[in-house]
Amino acid sequence: HPHRPTLMGVTCAAVVGKGNNPLYVRTFGVSEDEALRFHFVVHTSLDVVEERRVGGLSDLYLGLLCPTDDYKVYGYITNTNAKLFLVTDDIDIKEADIKSFFRRFHAAFVDFVCNPFYSMDTAITSASFDREVVQLARSYQ
Repeated sequence: HPHRPTLMGVTCAAVVGKGNNPLYVRTFGVSEDEALRFHFVVHTSLDVVEERRVGGLSDLYLGLLCPTDDYKVYGYITNTNAKLFLVTDDIDIKEADIKSFFRRFHAAFVDFVCNPFYSMDTAITSASFDREVVQLARSYQ
C-alpha cells in the first residue's frame, strides 16, 4: 500500500471503556478500509493490557503492547480502567514523546468525561473532543 505521511507516525488514537468496548477510535492518514483494521489492532491489544493489569501496575503508562509488522501499539490505563491507545508507524519514536502524548490525551479524556452530559462508558461522539485529539496528534508532527 502507498505510504502516506502521518503525524509523528500517529496512525490511530483510541479510547476503550472499562468493559473493553471501543468508545473512540480516530485514525490519521489511512483509507477507510485500513481504518477498520485499527479496530482489530486495538481490540487484540486488550489481552496484553489485561496481562499487565493482573501482574500489578505501578504506572498508568503501559508502554509498548504489541508491535506488528507495520505498527507499534502503546497503551495507557486510567484510574477508572478506561484504556487509551496510540498506534504509530514510526519505529524511532522516543518514549518521552509517547508518555507526553498520553499525558495530554488522558487530560483531554478527563476533561471530556467531567462533562455532566456524558454518560460514562458510552461512545464518544463529541466534535470538540475529536478536534482536541486531532490537534494533539498534529502537535507531534
